[in-house]
Amino acid sequence: MNRSKNACPPQGQSGATLLVSMIFLVVLTLMVVSAVKVTNVNTKLVGNMQTEKEANAAAMQEIEKTISTDFTAMPVASTTTVDINKSGQTGSSYTVAVAAPACTGIKPIKLSELDPSLTSDQPCYVSGASQNTGIAGSSAGGNSLCSNSNWDVNATATPGVGGVPSAPTHQGIAVRVTVGAAC
Repeated sequence: MNRSKNACPPQGQSGATLLVSMIFLVVLTLMVVSAVKVTNVNTKLVGNMQTEKEANAAAMQEIEKTISTDFTAMPVASTTTVDINKSGQTGSSYTVAVAAPACTGIKPIKLSELDPSLTSDQPCYVSGASQNTGIAGSSAGGNSLCSNSNWDVNATATPGVGGVPSAPTHQGIAVRVTVGAAC
């Protein structure tokens, strides 16, 4: 048994490596838990944004359907169901309530806003030869014989799976009428 004189007798381990490893493990676990929470929040946020965009698209679809008819003759409210992606699943269906279109006012069309090459604009022109014809709208103020009646059409969509109704979607539209027409 030959021992060197400088050798230290064996001592017990202090466990520093184990302690540092445990600290790193706890920190890493906290980082993973935090990343999962952030991912869950972002997933919910994206889902809500998708629902909002789909509800807006469904509302706009019904507004377009409403204004493609002669809605000024008898404005009425309507409620329909829209399958936004035509899948037949309940998650893609929205109940859309279109309020009765409301006339917000009438604005005369200026002669400078008309195009003489369009046949739809030709009846709106005032003859420059007559100064006072007795026709409403034939004033020297530059107004034509036509006006635009301005309408507000709005709709609200509710998800079919029982969600919160979306904010109302508004669409303004102008419909050409003769001068003196009421809303």
